[in-house]
Amino acid sequence: MLISIIVLFLLYHPNYSGMIEERQYLYLSGYMYGGCATFTAHLLHSLGKKYVLYLIKRGFKEEIRKGDFGYGIYYQNLSIEALDTIKNPFITDMYKHFHLLKKLKRNDITIVIHDPIEIFKENEPFLRYWNIICIRKTFQQYLKSRYNLNPKFLYHPFYPYPTQKNDDNDNYGNDILTKTKAVSISRVDRCKHIDIILDANKLIRLKHNDDNNNSIKIYGWIDSKYVHNVLGMEHLKQYYHGKFKKSFSAISKILSKAKFMVDLSVIQHDGGGTQYTFLEAIHNNAALIINRKWIEDVDPKYRDFKEGYNCFAVSNGQELAEIINNSKNIDTTQIVYNAKKLMDRHIKADWSSV
Repeated sequence: MLISIIVLFLLYHPNYSGMIEERQYLYLSGYMYGGCATFTAHLLHSLGKKYVLYLIKRGFKEEIRKGDFGYGIYYQNLSIEALDTIKNPFITDMYKHFHLLKKLKRNDITIVIHDPIEIFKENEPFLRYWNIICIRKTFQQYLKSRYNLNPKFLYHPFYPYPTQKNDDNDNYGNDILTKTKAVSISRVDRCKHIDIILDANKLIRLKHNDDNNNSIKIYGWIDSKYVHNVLGMEHLKQYYHGKFKKSFSAISKILSKAKFMVDLSVIQHDGGGTQYTFLEAIHNNAALIINRKWIEDVDPKYRDFKEGYNCFAVSNGQELAEIINNSKNIDTTQIVYNAKKLMDRHIKADWSSV
């Protein structure tokens, strides 16, 4: 995790010149990769303007210099003291950085809490001050029952960027019927269960005797402790293809070749709904392979996905390997079509009045 605290907030005009009355968006997290950063980018793009984000780094003075947040969004450094001047801030994500909490004991704050992993004993007392937004109904119900809160639910906003076509001359193209590859684009982190993907790769048959030609290719930011303690770098690096550039075109280029996108996330007291890896895959015509616990361990009325209808689901590496080994004989057209029925509500999600 980055040591520095990052605070991103949006200004209506690209040249910051002091406090203005426009809604200001803050990103209070050291994680610059993953679903929360992707959420921030989709949210700002979906609001239909060219945004400039401003950033606070702990120990840094206010600066005019802009930086690249990714996905066509930019930030600018400001001092932490600027928090005191921001009225009605909108926090798109906050992870740890508890030293800021004394400045956030206010009831004019709107904050997106993405999942239970973002709640700690340090910030739990502050939940009652904030206007909380959840992006999955399972987590919304958990906050109601566990903390007696009344959070608002909104669907993930999704910006329908142009998709890429595969530019390799290997007959994959962007046609669902001709794609065969399988990829993972989530963080390489504990809750993503990358270990199951590695178990599956041991069982996946190679094609044409090319090393790992048919294996599930793993992309994304790495949690080094998880890799060291659970996966082992020597094991992971056989299938790891690095981080991808934080751009919609980079994500789309990877997924344009993918028949399957594998995300085996499990989050206690959450699940059933969508994540950005799911939405990115659906938008790029890749069929989802998800963890069966994502849909089985939640209340049926909060499940967006049904195995065999709009996704595939597995419980272990053996089941995952069976799907990939039989990839050539699996027609994913109907699965992808059914999954796309979920997209309209995300594209049309109205966050402008929050």
